[in-house]
Amino acid sequence: MGYGARIAFGCNIGAFFSGIASFSLHGWEWLIGALIGSAVGIVIRPHIGLSKD
Repeated sequence: MGYGARIAFGCNIGAFFSGIASFSLHGWEWLIGALIGSAVGIVIRPHIGLSKD
């Protein structure tokens, strides 16, 4: 998380937690985007040569 925060100019996980805690719309949008992105990543993983494990 430290390296990702460094290259992204901020911590995305922190934006999620602080957004949800303050009832901000961006926190909920981050959650929906993360869930959709994870689902897409799981589906395309075998198609790009990565194992299912």
